[in-house]
Amino acid sequence: MKKKQQHAFSDCVCRFYAAIQRGALPVVAVLATQSACHAQGVQLYGLVDSYLASTKLSGASHSTVGVEGGGMQTSFWGLAGTEDLGTGLRANFRLEGYLQPDTGIGGRNTSDGLFARNAYVGLEHQRFGEVRLGRLANPLFLASGIYDAFGFSTKLSPFNNMLWTPAEGRYVAGDTVWSNAVGYYSPDVAGFSFRGLYSLGEQSGTNSANNAGGTLLYDRGRLSAAFGIQRTRVGPGLPTGSWAQTAILAGVSYDFSVAKLMATYAHTSTSGASTLTDTAQIGATVPIGSGRLLASVASSRVRSEVMTTYRRHAASAGYDYSFSKRTDIYGAVMFDKITGSGSGTTFAAGIRHKF
Repeated sequence: MKKKQQHAFSDCVCRFYAAIQRGALPVVAVLATQSACHAQGVQLYGLVDSYLASTKLSGASHSTVGVEGGGMQTSFWGLAGTEDLGTGLRANFRLEGYLQPDTGIGGRNTSDGLFARNAYVGLEHQRFGEVRLGRLANPLFLASGIYDAFGFSTKLSPFNNMLWTPAEGRYVAGDTVWSNAVGYYSPDVAGFSFRGLYSLGEQSGTNSANNAGGTLLYDRGRLSAAFGIQRTRVGPGLPTGSWAQTAILAGVSYDFSVAKLMATYAHTSTSGASTLTDTAQIGATVPIGSGRLLASVASSRVRSEVMTTYRRHAASAGYDYSFSKRTDIYGAVMFDKITGSGSGTTFAAGIRHKF
């Protein structure tokens, strides 16, 4: 932030805090302290995404029509700040919480805390990278969204739905964010960077409940690629009787200017029921006017000792129109089909605004 912007933000926070002291805003008093009035470079930001949809997944008996949240991206709000400590070192913090704009409820579900999307403090050096402590975004999820035409959508992306959404399989265990985590984020070196995460289960005398993962990324010019692997021992998505899952993901994209092509592949191996999944996706974004045409096709195969092998095929197509850098509207249709079940089709139209 520029100095004038920092002073304006500080004055705003001071007035906000004064209102709380007068009892005008008792409900949100926990979100502000007197020290916030003296914070340097603190930013309030977020994203609100709502859409109207007719939703029908494969196997469902009928469609559900309603207003939903997070069509292209899960809505959230956050606070972030930094302090320059000199000699190339700085301290960072970030607090982010999910929200559901269709109902006004915080979190993606009832198990999410106030800052379920990110909650950390870290030290960063311009030459050696950054170390963060807290609740951190899963690098494997970040890689899955970078090489998907529908980005980080867990409602309209065929690939991300299969990997991360409970209603459509959630092949990757451990959630998109890990608690009690230590993260390392390297600087960019000739286009290469690394993100590593270690999540402690915090059980005395054992590390059998700890999670670990890392992703290597390359991004230079028109070409981008990534490879990630994680070992999950605790968290949502692990079936009863399973003690661990290994997941790998590889992605690549190339921007031809007239179109950006991308492909991803994910494999998981889960203990207990000895379940294996293989999921592949190809997609493209094509700039048209002030927006982009989006297309993605994904297919998965699930093998297990306790169930019959089945496949899931899905495809999405849509258009995302930008009014500005902060506001866009979109429309999409998604087809979904599981072996042995009837097909499903989802229609969606929504608006996304960043602040």
